[in-house]
Amino acid sequence: MRTPAAGHTLHVISHTHWDREWYLTFQQFRARLVDLIDNLLGILDRDPGFKVFHLDGQTIVLEDYLQIRPQNEARLREHVREGRILIGPWYLLNDEFLTSAESHVRNLLYGHAIAEAWGGVMKIGYLPDQFGNIGQMPQILHGFGIDNAIFGRGYSLAVPGRKMELIWRGPDGSEVLAHHLAFWYNNAQRFPADPDAAVQYAQGIIGRQAPVAATRHLLLMNGVDHLEAQPDLGPVLAGLQGKLGEGTEILHSTLPAFIEAVRAEAAPLDVHEGELREDRHCQILAGTLSARMYLKQENARVQALLERGAEPWSAAAWWHGGRDERDFLRFAWKRLLENHPHDSICGCSIDRVHEDMLPRFAEAGDVAELVAERSAQYLADRLDTRALPEGGAALTLFNPLGGPREEVAVVEAEFLAPGAPHTVKALTPEGEEAPSQVLDVRDTFVRRLDPHELPRGERVRRFRLALDAAAPGGGWNTYFLVPGGAGGVEGVTADADSLSNDRLSVVVLPGGALAVIDLENDVEYAPCNLFQNGGDVGDEYRYIPPVLDRLVTNAGAAATVSVEASGPVLGRLRIDTRLVIPEAGTPDRRARAERTTAIPITSWVTLTRGSRRVDIETRVTNGARDHRLRALFASGADTETAHAEGHFEVVTRSIQPPADWPGASTFAPQQTFVAVEDGERGLAILNQGLPEYEVLPDGERTVALTLLRCVGRLSVGAEGGAEDADYNDTPGAQCEGEHTFRYAILPYRGGWFAAGVAAEAHAFNAPLAAAQTGAHGGPLAAAGSFVRVEPEGLVLSAVKPAEDGQSVIVRVYNPTGEPIAGRVSVAGAGEAALVRLSEETLRGLELQGGSASVEVGPKRIVTLAFRR
Repeated sequence: MRTPAAGHTLHVISHTHWDREWYLTFQQFRARLVDLIDNLLGILDRDPGFKVFHLDGQTIVLEDYLQIRPQNEARLREHVREGRILIGPWYLLNDEFLTSAESHVRNLLYGHAIAEAWGGVMKIGYLPDQFGNIGQMPQILHGFGIDNAIFGRGYSLAVPGRKMELIWRGPDGSEVLAHHLAFWYNNAQRFPADPDAAVQYAQGIIGRQAPVAATRHLLLMNGVDHLEAQPDLGPVLAGLQGKLGEGTEILHSTLPAFIEAVRAEAAPLDVHEGELREDRHCQILAGTLSARMYLKQENARVQALLERGAEPWSAAAWWHGGRDERDFLRFAWKRLLENHPHDSICGCSIDRVHEDMLPRFAEAGDVAELVAERSAQYLADRLDTRALPEGGAALTLFNPLGGPREEVAVVEAEFLAPGAPHTVKALTPEGEEAPSQVLDVRDTFVRRLDPHELPRGERVRRFRLALDAAAPGGGWNTYFLVPGGAGGVEGVTADADSLSNDRLSVVVLPGGALAVIDLENDVEYAPCNLFQNGGDVGDEYRYIPPVLDRLVTNAGAAATVSVEASGPVLGRLRIDTRLVIPEAGTPDRRARAERTTAIPITSWVTLTRGSRRVDIETRVTNGARDHRLRALFASGADTETAHAEGHFEVVTRSIQPPADWPGASTFAPQQTFVAVEDGERGLAILNQGLPEYEVLPDGERTVALTLLRCVGRLSVGAEGGAEDADYNDTPGAQCEGEHTFRYAILPYRGGWFAAGVAAEAHAFNAPLAAAQTGAHGGPLAAAGSFVRVEPEGLVLSAVKPAEDGQSVIVRVYNPTGEPIAGRVSVAGAGEAALVRLSEETLRGLELQGGSASVEVGPKRIVTLAFRR
């Protein structure tokens, strides 16, 4: 209904915002959720005038509630079917930047599945409180048939001329009609019962919002965190009709109705392109990128197990006659997703909340690992390995990435003892020796499980070795380990304070930092892996350096270097140093304490045969408080931008803060890498679960990788003073104890895409996995591909069983600004279709030898379904 031009239509949205855990634990908040839904059902049962309530765009709350109140399922379902309770489209509201691209897709898949089973999905891209929004969200939403977004953070109306309504355009060109909750999702939190007060309340909302609204339709959010429905809302709204000015009406409305009303106005709207991370007045709370870093690391570990292990290899095993693992995958994903709301994964809750997260990570990881291992073993046991020499072991290496790989894999193999060899070498199935290096030999016992017999123990000799291996994209290759010493090959040289191969040289500097020399391009990068420590008197949300900060580095400090591995395939140095730093911030939070403590730091620096990157594992034993620890890497690049992997894209960001935004955060999110380059010099820093970087605007364009940010409060006052201490104390966020970090240095020349930076980062995060088998015939070749993606510029994002169990889903994306003509193949496929992210079929595709041609536009995501 179009209202007269002189007035407004006020869309009142009954809702709650449901943080499952935050300043209370999940169970404590769930008790409040049970009360909320109990009371909501009572309101809906007795008051037909209370039209509708929004359950925060989530569906997990239904599961949470019914675990306690299963007897109320029928009542709840009835109101959902009638459209009086709106649910979905999400499983839960996740933090966008700290979770993977594929996790967003699983979140929407499970949210849609639940909502559809209950009677309908609210097709609103509801993003009320995420700490900024990723650039590809418009394309992701379109993949589920959602053409709009309602969001809370990352867009500032302080920019002159802006309105709350806009067109949000993704990097691929996908557009959604968006509404910015500029006055938050509680701008009409509770209407007064008194009629005159209610009129004044509503007129105040109109006065604030109308000047920044693009149409006559205004959104009034009646609710906020954990609040129940306003039971007298119907009579209050009825009493307001006709009292708010000529032509103004007030409706008990829905988010879909509001979006359609705005769309119908066809008002000219500004276009915003890419991510929403504006920090001015928007509170994107960028300090959460590094709060409780151990959570980010665990999340990355489990995501990798699912996306690069359990899903692709269970799909391949099922394709070749193995079991259907979808139930296990769904359990693991949903358990992991429970840790993805911002109050959880951002590390900005009370200590008990984050203690409760660790078992979820462990459970999801255990299931993912189990599925990956037994799927890989199923495949390995069906390979033709009859060429295996007697007394040997066949080791099959699995590559989950789309392109072929030639790299050193660190693997383990077991031989029964007694009679086990003292050393082994590796052969290809054709009998040629592959370069290898034994790193460790250990005699131990293993437990063998049998479904029909009790477990039995066996004595084995376990070899850990570095193997210079090759594996095709999306497939496997098999090597035979046989008794005997490895032949001599040239590869890596390890000296007292240096490593080198044919591409790189690494020299340890005084204090323990590194100089990395790109031998192919004759360029040196130094110092690298220099540790810098500074104060942080902020909180879990915000990094706040003390006014009188004191920075400490290990430049020139005492360091000891030892060679831990030296051989033709792998060289490794151990570097021990320590930082002597203030033990805490001062009580007034303006400086760092005079009293100091020593922080031991050990880095293992590894270089392998033919590798383009230097792998680093750093162990820190933290005994200090109120500080931030970063590793610094001098790039020397002449540039004003950095390129960081995001979600289905690589994001280019300025390294300079906005001149007109005092206090804007200068650190930013990444997935697996950040790169700086100027054509001649390029330096990428790869990481495993370390999502915060900063490129310093110094002469060296130094890349700073955050390892630890240690604080003791959930929240502090704006000036750094403490608020309610009982509410805020979070000693667990000081992250005391031992931590291990993994990252890598990749020098290059030219641009990040041509240099294959993304492929190296993905390989670093998804090492070749191994399964051991014996000599046997089988229907599968000892080397082969299940999925192939060409050309290598297309990134393979997912290989998974389809949700309906009828096909294999393959997803690729184009990270570049140019179209790519490619091919995607699944061995033995007889049918293929182009599908949405939701896995809904769009159209069939012609196959040639199991291969489908795809045209992938700039920054586009393409999903295909293959059937036998």
